Amino acid sequence: MSQKDTKPFHVIYLGESGFPYGLAAIQKLIMISKALISAGTEVTVINRKGYFNPDKPVDLPLEGEVEGIKYIYTSGTVYKPKSFFPRNSQKLRGIIKEFLYLRKLKKENNLGAAIISCHDFGQTLLYRIYGWILGFPIVLNYVEWASAMQHRKGWKDQINDYFFDNWLVKKMDGAFPISEVLIDNFKKIAPSKPQFKIPILCDFEEFNIPRVKTEHPYFLYCGSLSYREVVDFILEAFEQLPAEPRMDLYLILGGGEEQDLTKLKSDIQKLKRKDQVKIFRNIPREDIPVHFKGAAALLIPLRDTIQDAARFPHKIGEYVATGNPMITTNFGEVKHYFKDGENALIADNYDSAAYAKKMKEVIENPQLAEEIGQRGQALGFQKFNYVHYGESIKTFLKKM
Repeated sequence: MSQKDTKPFHVIYLGESGFPYGLAAIQKLIMISKALISAGTEVTVINRKGYFNPDKPVDLPLEGEVEGIKYIYTSGTVYKPKSFFPRNSQKLRGIIKEFLYLRKLKKENNLGAAIISCHDFGQTLLYRIYGWILGFPIVLNYVEWASAMQHRKGWKDQINDYFFDNWLVKKMDGAFPISEVLIDNFKKIAPSKPQFKIPILCDFEEFNIPRVKTEHPYFLYCGSLSYREVVDFILEAFEQLPAEPRMDLYLILGGGEEQDLTKLKSDIQKLKRKDQVKIFRNIPREDIPVHFKGAAALLIPLRDTIQDAARFPHKIGEYVATGNPMITTNFGEVKHYFKDGENALIADNYDSAAYAKKMKEVIENPQLAEEIGQRGQALGFQKFNYVHYGESIKTFLKKM
């Protein structure tokens, strides 16, 4: 038996920085990696640039292993320099070292396939070229329709997204679409290329924790401050709820700028229920399950847009993993998995009054809401548990 045959199949993750910390993109990376590892695959995450604030030190070596997932920072540091020239020289070093690392793996017959988690045109194009030069397949982790993302309005973003969606996606060797919309689009633009749907994935054991009691029950929304429209929608629905019995609203918000947070706090002060709204900003990952588990219901209104139809928010998997009811709208991937009153509470329209009505159902019938949450958890365990996907993903990649 040759040395190549005795080595485990090795999958490289390209395009992310900040591993092992981060929200949806990093968590999806971790779930796919853990699934592959459970099937006997070796996984390495390459971070080509520093990510962390040098004023806030992190205990993270340049190379190591987290939950069985190997990683390396080819940038030479895990920190992002604040000044222009050090930052760009670090990027150049990271790019060169990344290519040399890939070439070394290929020479050792230790590079089975790469998963690309990025929608930057230039960076992804470079990975496509690496695959052609070194001779390894690349598969796109296809989780967004870039040109449909409403917060990417700058002309540079629009040019990037146009060429990414219309030219580069079809140059991939394959794709892991997250939604039926992206499956249909990949069939249209790359009909001869293989694809394998990977929905949201979650580690259900992470949410198998006791519920922490709070002074008042609460609804919870977790998302980016960049999606201010969605935050405003939730606040508008919350304002329509009855004053008694008291129900608070927790907003766990990441992203955005400090001025965005200041504006939001100012706007909340104008609400009649301002004292019942609590903001949690960039909380540690380990605190997320505690907050989710303690909620009376978890909120994720999806809009009737191409952007929301194409994506499948990672937090839906985490929401249902708690066993608490999820309140959403009947758009996108939701309608392929969930039914109103059975395993979720679903408003027919993206309308604050219709959404508030679903929130009232939790207040008025908590026992029924709990049963809906438990059925949602059962469905999620069957459809979204990462442990069910390892062999299938590995088989798909090996066939490449």
